[in-house]
Amino acid sequence: MAHKSTIAKIFDDIINALDGIVERMLIFPGGRPDIKEADLEKMDKYIVVELPVNIDDYAVGNHKFHLTTTGVLYLISKAKKNRTLNVNSLSDFTEAVTDRFPIRGEYIVASNPSPLIRGTDEFGYQIVTVTFEIYNK
Repeated sequence: MAHKSTIAKIFDDIINALDGIVERMLIFPGGRPDIKEADLEKMDKYIVVELPVNIDDYAVGNHKFHLTTTGVLYLISKAKKNRTLNVNSLSDFTEAVTDRFPIRGEYIVASNPSPLIRGTDEFGYQIVTVTFEIYNK
């Protein structure tokens, strides 16, 4: 069996916890992709999972270790035709995600989701970012 990296294990736990909220979960370590290049124009909503490149390692005792980091979810959904926020849709989407917290996966615990409405973009999507804390078990 191939060894999974720490980042891969964190992604697995987060994706499993958010399963079923959207049709497609996208993983882009560097952030949101170009809409046209990723062929996302037809999708009504999707989630982008972004994890940092830095994980802090805190020694606990002689043989155990504790990792902590921060993650970001981009909740992206179609705005109204005039590119204004669809507040009800956006609220429901955000609540569906934040209600899954705390996430207790096989490898991590993710907690303290903090949503921030980012507005709409030039592609007609509305965006909420949700930052959260990640700790290993």
